[in-house]
Formats: sequence, C-alpha cells, structure tokens
Amino acid sequence: MSERKVVLITGASRNLGAAIARGCAKDGWNVAVHYRRAREQAETLTAGLRSQGTEAIAVQADLADDATSAQRVINEVVDHFGRLDGLVNNAADQTTAPLGDLTDDDWQRMLQANVIATTRLVRAALGALAPGGSVVNVSSVEASSAFPNHAHYAAAKAGLESFTRSLALELGPKGMRANAVAPGLIEREGLEAAWPEGHAWWSSVAPNGRPVTADEVAAAVAFLVGDQASGINGVVLPVDGGWSASARTTF
Repeated sequence: MSERKVVLITGASRNLGAAIARGCAKDGWNVAVHYRRAREQAETLTAGLRSQGTEAIAVQADLADDATSAQRVINEVVDHFGRLDGLVNNAADQTTAPLGDLTDDDWQRMLQANVIATTRLVRAALGALAPGGSVVNVSSVEASSAFPNHAHYAAAKAGLESFTRSLALELGPKGMRANAVAPGLIEREGLEAAWPEGHAWWSSVAPNGRPVTADEVAAAVAFLVGDQASGINGVVLPVDGGWSASARTTF
C-alpha cells in the first residue's frame, strides 16, 4: 500500500486538470490521472510526475458512459495504490447554444457529463475513501451568474453545487468532506486572441484586472482536498480574482 495519500483527478490530461495533478503532487499526493481520449497527454503528464518522485498512473474511461466505467476507474486506482484518499471531479463538458436551439439530447449530454458522471464516481468511491477522505468538485461562476447561450451548462453546474452541499452533510459524520471550487475565466494560451472582447471585458471588471490562471485554481483545489482544510465542508469557493464579488460594471 502506498504510504502517501492518493488522489484521483478526472479530466486531468491537460489544461486545468493537469495543473491540479501537478499541484496535488507538489503537496505530497500520489496521483491517478483520469482521461477520456487524450492518452498521449495523460501518459506524458504521469511520466513527468514520476520523474519528480510522485507515483502516478493514467486511467481511461468515458465517465458519462455508464456506472460501470466509474467503478472500474475506482477499482484500478485502489488495485494500484492500495488506497484512495481524495477525489477531484474536474471532467466536464462546456458547449454553448441559444436556449431555443437546445434539444433534449443536448440537455441530457450536459447533465450526464457535469452531474451524473460525478455522482456515479462519488458513489463508486464511497466504499474506497478512507476516513479523512475528501471530495472536491469543480464548478463554475456560471452556476450563479447567467450568461447568454450557456443555460444548460450553468444549470448543470448549479446542480453540481447543490449535490456538493448534500454530499457534505452525508460525508461529515463519516469523517470525510466535500467542497467545490467555482473558477472564473481561466487564462490559457491563445485565449485573448480568440476572444479579445471577452478577455478585455473580464479584465476590466475583475478586481484583479485579469483572468485567473490554472495554477491559481489548482492551488485552491489542492488546499481543499488536503488536511489543511479539515475544518471546511460543504462550501463553494470562487476562484475568480474577485469577479463574483464585484458589481461587474466599468466606471
């Protein structure tokens, strides 16, 4: 059995998920990197973590597919490490469309990816998480702030936050915790060029004057999943440079 605590991070082959994996590894966790299709990126990430002294594996599954996939992932992690101490549900779908164009299938796919897959994985993990275990769900500021063409995504993230609070009530008596982070706009290479008006607007209204970085969000996740946050349960932590605390107007 691994002597170090073990965290499973979904959707971790790149972008925010990869930053979370690196952040948790830096804090002393061994890491299971879940991916759906990006096998090469996941294996590159885990190889890099291993080169720095972290025991890391990559596990593949389409978690929106069925409950069997969730249980298989948990089994693979426990079979390899002998334990599971943390679960970060980061995998998500974010597509946009006008409300009038959204079909029942669009809604179903969004809810499957952002809510149902998370509940399946949590359910599968309950038998493996040790006392002191922690779940962190990655939500979005859109769960509480409306944007045009994002209705199904925002509704799914709002559901995820409600699920997080309910989960905290059930895990608390077992010595475990559940929390969420709600990132704002996350800076990435090419974002400003691809969406100059949105990038400029966000930077003008956020108190920090810029989007947050993936590493900043990852640091919040690593804190919440770890023992330093042992007194925190059932919260949704915005990581948005103050955007959600402001009037979001330009003077």
